[in-house]
Amino acid sequence: MSTDTSPSSSATSTAKSSSSNDLPCVQYGFPEGAHRAPKLKTIYEPIPDDAATASPIYKVPREQYERQDEFETGYEVKGGSSIAKEIQDECEEDDRVLYPIHIESDAYHEEGPETLLSWFREFVEDYLDVPFSTCTLYFSGNRSIHVHVPRFVSGEADRERLKELAESYCEEAGANLDLGLYSRKRLFRLPGVEHAKSGIPKVEIESTWDRTRIFREANGATPSTPATYADVLWNVFGQERLTVGTNGPDVDASQRLFRVLDPEKTLLGFARDEPASEIETPLIEQVAYPDEPADVLEWSMYNTQEFSPYAHASGNPRSVAAVRVKGGAFAREDKRGGATMVPAYFYGAVGCNGEFTKADVHAPLQLSKVDYRKWDYTPGEKVVIIGGKSGSSRIFNVSSWEATEVGHALRTDKARRDTALNYLSEQGYDVGASGSAVSGSRQTTASRAATPDDEPRTIWPARENPQSKAEALQRKAEQEGIGTLSHNERIRVACRHLRYGWQPTRDWFKEQYGSTFKAEITWKFLKGIVEDPDFREYNDVDVPPKPT
Repeated sequence: MSTDTSPSSSATSTAKSSSSNDLPCVQYGFPEGAHRAPKLKTIYEPIPDDAATASPIYKVPREQYERQDEFETGYEVKGGSSIAKEIQDECEEDDRVLYPIHIESDAYHEEGPETLLSWFREFVEDYLDVPFSTCTLYFSGNRSIHVHVPRFVSGEADRERLKELAESYCEEAGANLDLGLYSRKRLFRLPGVEHAKSGIPKVEIESTWDRTRIFREANGATPSTPATYADVLWNVFGQERLTVGTNGPDVDASQRLFRVLDPEKTLLGFARDEPASEIETPLIEQVAYPDEPADVLEWSMYNTQEFSPYAHASGNPRSVAAVRVKGGAFAREDKRGGATMVPAYFYGAVGCNGEFTKADVHAPLQLSKVDYRKWDYTPGEKVVIIGGKSGSSRIFNVSSWEATEVGHALRTDKARRDTALNYLSEQGYDVGASGSAVSGSRQTTASRAATPDDEPRTIWPARENPQSKAEALQRKAEQEGIGTLSHNERIRVACRHLRYGWQPTRDWFKEQYGSTFKAEITWKFLKGIVEDPDFREYNDVDVPPKPT
């Protein structure tokens, strides 16, 4: 079990104290030739005319920086490396590196700017605890959006932790972020530099711009790179709330940037995981069964067989549980190796393999590290958790009535999980496809919540105020014609409909295409989704014979 791992801008940095004699330096990258400069430059020196990228910031002792002058080319060091790399390695070993936090995704053309920006916002605000409105956004010039977050991480431990957070977010939310950004010596493209393939420069954009506006602004932009890397940083960090002693970059001092940036606000630190043995076990926990009947319920929620949303998940559907939280999290060494547990009352629960169940009992609810990090529920609150193999669940705060209805569905003999998921979907919860998103709130699902075979359903028209991307695309098709959707967008809408089965999905497409509907083409299209390994949640959708 882990303690809070959320970042804190006021956390103490792991970096060693740097001397006032240290110079903030970067290594520049170039599109041609040796690619990386063999010598470092301070962030206050002019950016070389043909530089395209820049490294993290290295706090280099002045004597080390001046030592570079001893080398004519910079490559005359032992082993054939460069003096720049030698200095970088030393800085990394001594935790004298500042990593500006960047976020990037190359899924721009596949997902569109709206999806990318939703990923970025969620990661920045929920995982890094930084207001997304303070970030600076750029269009890369080709197939990605860059986010410059006004924070640094300092040292290798926090760089690794940042990478772990990004990996966890991608796994939980199904997002596609570039995780390679969080490696050592990573080069990142400078603003204003033209993309090598498209010839379009990296330009600043607004979060409200759509794809058309972004391309119009980028194509009309005149390439212009900042004069120094300090200017690049100032554009991101030079916000009044992050500075001390000045309101602007006009202070005539060579060290002005790090003199005026407030390290307590700009350095992002991370709390560390603690082993389960260091977590205080509630005093109520006891091994012996209580003598007094009145104490049994309280004893049960800490000592009986726990419910795991993740057990027996391989090759099986998801688990579903509806609970009332009864207390704070606890851990015991003899319970699944010290895994996090939450005392709870179970309205009903069905495990991944469909065999392990709980109904109208008090017992511990097990949480994975990922789920515990996003657990924010207090005693008395009603929660539905939909778990699976990934260890990352959909978690909803529901009403008493909804918890009771889900619990009742999970106690029925027929299609209990499907009935519960369908009920939640009808109430507006995004039950998802595999439990691989962060804890949720009410919204219309873009994925499947299966219905029992004896309850045929029709597709609901999209609402005027769509609550998901798939619903918005469905409304667009219904209002403007299905021809306005791309192939990938039609797949999104099909996935939303397949939760109700093959026939309603086919009927919706037939209605949209009208006289141009082609049964065989639609059959092939839907069959491809149902049988695609990436859409395993539709394995139980029956594919009818090919139309003739």
